[in-house]
Amino acid sequence: MKKLALLPIIPFILHSTELKIATYNVENLFDDVKNGSEYEEFIPGHHNWTEQILEKKLQHTSRVICDLNADVIGLEEVENDRALKLLQDKLNRQGCKYPYSAITHKRGSAIEVALLSKVNFIHKTDIKVSNSKRDRDILVAELKTKPKLTIFVNHWRSKSAPESERVKYAKALIKRIRKMPPDSEYIILGDFNSEYNECENLLPKYNDTNGTCGIDTILHTYSNGRLIRLRDKKIGGFHLYNLWSQLPAHRRWSHDYHGKKGAIDSIIIPPALIDNKGWFYEKGSFGVFKKSYLFLRNKKGFLNRWEYKNFKHTGRGYSDHLPIYAVFANSKKKELKHETLLDKFWKLFLPSKKENKKSAELKVMTVNELANINYLKNPVILKDACVVYKRGDFGVVKSFANSKSITLYKSAGGLKEGKCYDFKVYKKKKYYKIDEITDLDIIKEKKGINVEKFIPKFSGALMQKDKSNLGEMVKNIKGIYRNGYITVDNSSYKLYLKQKKRGLLKKESYLYIKKAQIGYYKGEKELVVHSLEDISKEN
Repeated sequence: MKKLALLPIIPFILHSTELKIATYNVENLFDDVKNGSEYEEFIPGHHNWTEQILEKKLQHTSRVICDLNADVIGLEEVENDRALKLLQDKLNRQGCKYPYSAITHKRGSAIEVALLSKVNFIHKTDIKVSNSKRDRDILVAELKTKPKLTIFVNHWRSKSAPESERVKYAKALIKRIRKMPPDSEYIILGDFNSEYNECENLLPKYNDTNGTCGIDTILHTYSNGRLIRLRDKKIGGFHLYNLWSQLPAHRRWSHDYHGKKGAIDSIIIPPALIDNKGWFYEKGSFGVFKKSYLFLRNKKGFLNRWEYKNFKHTGRGYSDHLPIYAVFANSKKKELKHETLLDKFWKLFLPSKKENKKSAELKVMTVNELANINYLKNPVILKDACVVYKRGDFGVVKSFANSKSITLYKSAGGLKEGKCYDFKVYKKKKYYKIDEITDLDIIKEKKGINVEKFIPKFSGALMQKDKSNLGEMVKNIKGIYRNGYITVDNSSYKLYLKQKKRGLLKKESYLYIKKAQIGYYKGEKELVVHSLEDISKEN
């Protein structure tokens, strides 16, 4: 009985230091003083940007930060010191105090990047990307922790600019990192205006770097065309980990641009933060902060962003970004100042975790067998999966011409169209009745196939109500476009383009679709075109 009475004290003795680190683009937090560099719609006294509306903005922003309750949070789109101080004061009054702050000071810049912290700093400075007013500085803050932890806060150029503009930021950041000792512990975070897989889906009009991208190429978060995962071993040379890899592909988003979701905010870490020495990333802790009030009630999935309507601020909404966060622990236990000999004795009674060295043998499956399973409880080996279609990180695999098709959703990076593979499949699901693999590793590259023999020519029979061919790729579709439908041989089929092009889909347009996928939406089959290279106007 005495032993049982003493056991409850053990959890209070055994614990380690943790830090919750986050980043949040607050969407234009300006003050109420005219400085001459602010955006036109935030000039005090114009467009209803008043003290009262600013107070609303501060209330809404502080509500998010208080609920998030991070220890350190990087902020993007803060106008200046005064705007940051107003936010800091508001947070203090609401009981979620951040006594320490830092902000960049780029002369002439309309907005800066900032940091709020419950932990003091040893040092803080700026990295100058260029002399241009358009290029925001990168904030560097060294936290007063043991061991030292450095935070880099970024806000790269928007996607209205070509990729070379974001490459500048990446090069400036890497130059600074390479001056640090190789085993330094640091966290790179912010709004990169780049998807975690930017190079996989870089549009030609922005590709002025011959396929080099800032976030995945220069920061080396990709290897062999695939996002580096924490589980990946034997990655040679300098490389980093983007924590978006910790979430399933369909959950990788934190930004909403008129309904188009993207993952342009990131938290990126070096190998030194996954070695369980010093500071280390708590696996599984990365996430997106999704309180219900951050979403519109009348539009499912749309963010409740700060509202600027009819050229006026309404005082409603929050941001077009969601915060993302991760937890980092310190492997060095806190000093147990009150630990007695009795405490040490009872530690001996703690159950020890013994690793099960016998790993279960993975089940081997064919494409048809995997297609009949909705969800995977454990990884499986998928044999002879042939890539019949690939655009960016999207792909479709079959094992033979008449087999079922399985979609590779945001998991086709590094694969080659026309090649067959053995995969280790971690995650598989159904989305609108289509089978999707969302996480895989390549085990072996095998022989090639003639893709054209695996993709049937389009016919109306393929669009009948039978759902067995959902996800199938079809080719050579010619017809007339009208109001969201393409008419082929007097029959109309719903048409959906993943990428848009001005002037392509006009009423009575004659279209030629090289390849499309048979999809399913709201009880109706549709033709899905995944890339603009697969569709054109007929002469």
